[in-house]
Amino acid sequence: MINQMVVTFVLGILIIPAIVINGEFSDTHDAKIDLLLKKLNKPAVKSIKSPYGGIIDCVHMKNHPIYDHPLFKNHTIQMKPSGDHDKWNNDTLNIDDESIVTQLWTINGKCPQNTIPIRRTTREDILRAESIESYGKKYPNNIPRRKPANSTNEIHEYATLRVNGIFRGAEAVINVWKPYVQMPREFSLAQMWLEAGPPSNLNTIEFGWQVYPGRYGDDNARFFVYWTADGYRSGCYNLDCPGFVPVNQAYVLGEPIGHVSTLGGSPDRELVVET
Repeated sequence: MINQMVVTFVLGILIIPAIVINGEFSDTHDAKIDLLLKKLNKPAVKSIKSPYGGIIDCVHMKNHPIYDHPLFKNHTIQMKPSGDHDKWNNDTLNIDDESIVTQLWTINGKCPQNTIPIRRTTREDILRAESIESYGKKYPNNIPRRKPANSTNEIHEYATLRVNGIFRGAEAVINVWKPYVQMPREFSLAQMWLEAGPPSNLNTIEFGWQVYPGRYGDDNARFFVYWTADGYRSGCYNLDCPGFVPVNQAYVLGEPIGHVSTLGGSPDRELVVET
């Protein structure tokens, strides 16, 4: 009887600290998520409910996420590119307006002047990531690596049309589809990909559409941007960290595309991207 009481007492001492430590870990984890949400979700002048269930926040330009970057302190955002960029429009590409993709969030409202629409990050978005620290970043296996032509790549498969040169800008028309993605961390995309520098210190920005359940929690085709300035050691998706300056009020990064192409359908849905 005495031996049994001793065993029970010892087990109780061992179990109670484990419960306390687990509770402290949970509180710390939740606090980190709350801190990241506060950093990512800027004060909104107006909020609009998306038909897909998310919230679009209209953020004043003075609270633009780019101002989180130390190099942009006291910087004035340039709303339009300089040079010859203004001459680019849909007429030069001979695109039918009916085929250009749209987003459905605007049926519930539009953002006021001097604001930009930003998809509100949720706790569920962060929890889908491998860790809080990796949220918004690419998984190592999802980073494309250059390999010899005769090598095989069972992890990352892609086809590219590559052009080398010195460019002041670029423009492309990309058909938008909704391909089947089997596993949450698998994704399918079509994008324009601009890069400069050696692979070890690659400077690149990628933009187009992607189907990525592991990031967004569904199989909708969505607008996205990904950038890095140092060979993918830093950088992120969309506006999850400051690196570029979106100013367009019609499109929201990370938000679903309203209509996609279908086999035999007419017209094909097209995304116009330019930089």
